[in-house]
Amino acid sequence: QVAPAPAPSASEQQGEYVEYPDLIVNLTNYSVIYRGHSVEMPPKELELLYFLAASPNQVFTREQLLDHIWGYEYIGDTRTVDVHIKRLREKIKDHANWAITTVWGIGYKFEVKR
Repeated sequence: QVAPAPAPSASEQQGEYVEYPDLIVNLTNYSVIYRGHSVEMPPKELELLYFLAASPNQVFTREQLLDHIWGYEYIGDTRTVDVHIKRLREKIKDHANWAITTVWGIGYKFEVKR
């Protein structure tokens, strides 16, 4: 006989997601909820937002973001990251508690204000 599968834990039911005031980024079902509304965005933008938001206040260089989101084989300009960040900022405006910020000369971070 086959034993029944264990019930999924709460984290398994929810999948991979990060949640902040007025922002939920769910990588499992590729959805973004901002201020209670669904926000459409291409997969790379969503992956970039999730990656930054999953490591609050950590600074990432353009190269690190390219490697993680686009892969080591990506051949192109690091400005691709800048374009995606610009589009993200247009879709999810800065919030009182968090923002995607530029760290001049280094890269970007998802800044959580205390």
